[in-house]
Amino acid sequence: MVPDLPDPTPAPDPTPAPDPQAKRPRGRPKDDAKRTALLDAARLLFLARGIEVGMDEVAAKAGVAKATLYANFSDKSTLIEAVIRREADITITDDQFARATEVPIAEALAAFGTRYVTFINNRDLLGWDRLIASLEAQEDELPKRFFEAGPGRGQRILAALIEHAIARGQLRQASSAEAADALTGLWLGFVTLEIKLGVRPPLTEVEIQQRVARGVDIFLTVYGPPGGK
Repeated sequence: MVPDLPDPTPAPDPTPAPDPQAKRPRGRPKDDAKRTALLDAARLLFLARGIEVGMDEVAAKAGVAKATLYANFSDKSTLIEAVIRREADITITDDQFARATEVPIAEALAAFGTRYVTFINNRDLLGWDRLIASLEAQEDELPKRFFEAGPGRGQRILAALIEHAIARGQLRQASSAEAADALTGLWLGFVTLEIKLGVRPPLTEVEIQQRVARGVDIFLTVYGPPGGK
């Protein structure tokens, strides 16, 4: 049998020709590197000096034009919120949360707890406490807004992980918010206050892993499903 030969006639290109009349999007695309530089500079300055830091100072510290700063962040409160949200992502990002719901709850809690305690273990947290507290003098709603973007978000995600595990039968029926509060208490305990006040050094990586594992074990003893399935 003679094999079929390819058709020598080229197929038409399905890609439409560019329209010379088409309008281009206005403005320049935002530069991720400059945005990161602005967030890094803002974090450093706000932790060191608090809410009084000016937007001009942030732009100068980042080495970008003031116009670039305002193209990314409309005002100081928006900038602070973005910095705090980035800090919260150290604990868990939205993508990491989605993946965490697909693994056994003990594994998900251990991974979350390690990132969470590592973040809390950082002495910079005292600077964030001062910054959020100082915002109350500016506007009553600001502390709540920034708390929800940072520490509040992490706690809500932990409660959501627990709620998801309850629905899957991996944990017994309980208030997910109360269970999350109990677990963070096991992870942090009194030692967190000692670290924040500088009366003891931060936990080592091994100490963090041991503390998280112990907290998860105790938590599952109390909140694990009947029969330990």
